[in-house]
Amino acid sequence: QVGREPALLAAELEQLAGQFDKKGSSKALSPEDLRGKLTCSFESTPFELAEAILDGDRKRALRSLHAMFARGVKQKDGKRMDQGGLFPFATSWMFSSIAQVYEGRLMMDQGMSLRDVPQKLGVYAFVERFTAQVQKNTAARLEHGILALLHCQRERRSLGEEDDVLLERFLARWFDGVAVPSPEELEW
Repeated sequence: QVGREPALLAAELEQLAGQFDKKGSSKALSPEDLRGKLTCSFESTPFELAEAILDGDRKRALRSLHAMFARGVKQKDGKRMDQGGLFPFATSWMFSSIAQVYEGRLMMDQGMSLRDVPQKLGVYAFVERFTAQVQKNTAARLEHGILALLHCQRERRSLGEEDDVLLERFLARWFDGVAVPSPEELEW
């Protein structure tokens, strides 16, 4: 694992190719050449998970979720976050991301030009991604997602289920539209 930068990856592949190319031939490496010599792993963050959810990419969301729980999440100082902090961090970021897109969607549905929505909400980075998420997700879907997330947090307190299982259940609710109890039905 060398990182995400294409130049670093290309340099690593060139070095690996050099191990096979002793005579200067230009033979392409096959998967069989690399088997046992190359390992791949994927790291992720709650930011990437929320992005995949709002982009409607189930496969990427599941991969992100599994990577976070398998390999952890790095903090700003480079150290791994304690596993116990992963669920609150992920759900907090997902909630704020979904809520911000929901607010944008409501503004758009009330007649505000989509190009004005990001500035009104203070979104100045990744504006194109944000506007695409506002366009893609209906208000009803976003409301459902917020309720599903609140339900997921409630289940954590009441069921004692594993955090990754609860988040997988949230993803099923988000992507499959599985019903969650309304706020009136939940005992707070």
